[in-house]
Amino acid sequence: MTIAMYPGSFDPVTRGHLDIIRRAARMFDTLIVAVLINSAKTPLFTVEERVAMLKETCRGIPNVQVASFDGLTVSFAKACGATVMVRGLRAVTDFENEIQLAHTNHALSPGIETVFLATSIQWSYLSSTIVKEAAHYHQDVSQFVTPNVESALLAKQRQGEV
Repeated sequence: MTIAMYPGSFDPVTRGHLDIIRRAARMFDTLIVAVLINSAKTPLFTVEERVAMLKETCRGIPNVQVASFDGLTVSFAKACGATVMVRGLRAVTDFENEIQLAHTNHALSPGIETVFLATSIQWSYLSSTIVKEAAHYHQDVSQFVTPNVESALLAKQRQGEV
């Protein structure tokens, strides 16, 4: 049984993330979508909100689990029994950072391999930052996120947080 992990901040989860999740879930027995608690960043959504949005977004994919973690990604992967790290690539600019992380992770934990999935062309421009920026300026983001995430963004918008 192969357990893979797809780590990220998912602030918020986008249809681009969901594309990678669905495709990776078809490749591995279990896919753990791991929400990073990054103390260096100030996310729009709390880790609990991000986990809840991901659970709702992924509820129709039976072999997907959602969890949060703090610390090194490879340490959490080892604790979960994951032997594969899934990373999405939108453009060649992502590759430079991702390959550096993959090499570092492999040096720290040689038993964990990194698999890169190219984001489907229709989502290649999309990022959580773009979604938050569009929401900040009261633009319709329904094409970029699932309905539950759109509702959460609208709620943050009403509170003046976006």
